[in-house]
Amino acid sequence: MRIFSRNYLLNIFFLLLLFSFFLAAQTAPKTYKILGISVEGNTSADARTIVANSGLKTGDEIQIPGDQTIGAIKQLWTLNIFSNVEVLIEKELADGVFLLIKVEEYPRIEKAVVEGNDEISTSKIEEKINFIRGQILKTFEVQKIKLKIMKLYEEDGYFNAQITPKFFQFFQADTSDDKIVTHWRNKKDLSEEYKLEFDKDDKTYTNLIYKIKDRVLLKYTIVENDVTKVRKITFSGNNDLSDSDLKGAFKETEESKWWKFWSSAKFDKNKYEEDKKLVQKHYLKNGYRDAEVISDSLVYSNDKKDLEIILNVAEGPKYKVRNISWEGNTIYTSEALNERLGFQKGDVFDYELFNQNLRGNEKQTDVAAMYLDNGYLTFNMNAVETKVAADSIDINIQVSERNQFKIGKVDIYGNDKSKDKVIRRELYTIPGDYFNRAYMFRSLQQLANLQFFNVEKLYQEGVDYQLANDSTVDVAFKVEEKSSDYLNASVGYSGSFGFSGSVGITLTNFSMAEPFQLGGGQILSFNWQFGVGNLYRTFSLGFTEPWLYDTPTLVGFDFFDTRQQYIYDLSQSGASVRVGRRLKWPDDYFYVQGTFRFQSNNVINGGSYYREGKTQQFTLGASISRKNVDNPIFPSIGSSVGLDAEISGGPFLPGDVDYYKINFKAEWYKRLFGTSRLVLFSAADLGYLEELKKGTPIQPFEYFYMGGN
Repeated sequence: MRIFSRNYLLNIFFLLLLFSFFLAAQTAPKTYKILGISVEGNTSADARTIVANSGLKTGDEIQIPGDQTIGAIKQLWTLNIFSNVEVLIEKELADGVFLLIKVEEYPRIEKAVVEGNDEISTSKIEEKINFIRGQILKTFEVQKIKLKIMKLYEEDGYFNAQITPKFFQFFQADTSDDKIVTHWRNKKDLSEEYKLEFDKDDKTYTNLIYKIKDRVLLKYTIVENDVTKVRKITFSGNNDLSDSDLKGAFKETEESKWWKFWSSAKFDKNKYEEDKKLVQKHYLKNGYRDAEVISDSLVYSNDKKDLEIILNVAEGPKYKVRNISWEGNTIYTSEALNERLGFQKGDVFDYELFNQNLRGNEKQTDVAAMYLDNGYLTFNMNAVETKVAADSIDINIQVSERNQFKIGKVDIYGNDKSKDKVIRRELYTIPGDYFNRAYMFRSLQQLANLQFFNVEKLYQEGVDYQLANDSTVDVAFKVEEKSSDYLNASVGYSGSFGFSGSVGITLTNFSMAEPFQLGGGQILSFNWQFGVGNLYRTFSLGFTEPWLYDTPTLVGFDFFDTRQQYIYDLSQSGASVRVGRRLKWPDDYFYVQGTFRFQSNNVINGGSYYREGKTQQFTLGASISRKNVDNPIFPSIGSSVGLDAEISGGPFLPGDVDYYKINFKAEWYKRLFGTSRLVLFSAADLGYLEELKKGTPIQPFEYFYMGGN
């Protein structure tokens, strides 16, 4: 052990005391008179402005160090344009000092660019880069943008992407007749350059160089690397539902398998978060009312090229329905409401189906529809679930029926072309009638089938209603007109056959009363085709009034004339008259139509089977159809069924052509997975044709021909 003597300790004490006096002498404030102030390091900020903002003035007395210098530095910091500020004595004289304000400015940005991006568009990345030309550029803002870009890549499955911000300094410019090409160098690697072009005029060059000489160009260099794929998905805590069952609940997230050539298995974090909700939804659908995803882990490989997803779930018991009771229902019996609800004692409590059947399902066969289709617009239901025993639920549904509402005003907006009456006659919402939600949807369906309006917007925002008072509701329909008319014109020339072409027009929203304004809902069509060296020529003219005297009665006529001189020689001329009517029974989707057609035929060189010579043909046709599709162009739900029959000649009609023809056609559309983007289409098309008099050939233009759509 070392022992310090008393003298040794005293010597150390006196040395420390002497050092403290020296420090006190060095830091003791001294008063000076400011003889002048200069600024150093400023590039874009004006020196006089810097001095003025510092609060220091020539002629003032100042203590150094002291509160005035500290205050000056604080004042300049608050401007947010400097990365460093110092106040120094530049020169000391007997009567005062000259001060130097030394600053370092944050760089100002000329432009931010991206490079190396393939999977994400430049425009999408630039949406995240919100720098303004000439803006002060701070380090944390550069990093903030980097994180935003990285988030874009992570959302798209590129967790291994590398983003490097680089600063470039202007060093020269080249000019041409109409361009100024500026050259920029990487501050850290002078061998890396970037070119930026500007339009040129007489004043551009000098002004431009003056503005950009002290600015920086910021480039985000991106190395995307490989996408991160899901290698494996595992679950823990699932005792009843298997891993494969739960994986099936995922909509977008799936494992990478060699045989799934159609799937990339790319990990998308946003879609994964939505898929996690689907796991819980799947449990609810299977009766696990208390199930939840407790936690999840994403385990990345070292190179982040793939990951394993581990989800920890708590299933809880599988519940069944024991009793369902209703309170407050006076309009409908509990039995009628239970029939709509569709649950019996002992059924698995499918939470999703329960809510759909209670408040709103795709077919509108829910409990709420019973009230909303009968004017009870403000009715309310509250379902109270009570757990009984270990795996059963009693459900008490409290109904507040309130009063019925009648329709007041029905307004129409957006019909710039179509007349109000063309729209109103398709509506099922009539002023004075009780409010009916099903009729509102049916009205939209009718408007969609007109094909005059934007169908997508019509179903999204085509109808709205507002309470006018405690018993009346006003309804408003909003439409967006679209072009529904057709015009075609073509012409061609061949050395072998000469000219060929066609001219045609179909006005689907025509108005005979105002032919130049249109909007009357009538149909006018004209078509003329010619070609193959005048071996083929056809002409047709037709008109249809779908609402005769403002009733759902259709009347139409057509004239046609055809000449054909290949395969077989044929001439055909005639006219037809059509009458149709929308029915109310069995329901108002049914439609009937009758047609009478007369035509004169002449077949020359028809071969051994077709009947050659001139014939007169009188044809009577009838059809009945039912169509309730949601969209006439791209249907996703509903059906279209029709039966057509026609007879020519025979015992009832004059003429030289005798046959009867029957055609049945049906189409069904069903949405898959609850979306209109994927639709199951099934159809049947059956036809039968037979001559009425033996030995009387049927003309070629009445036959069925193979083909499809």
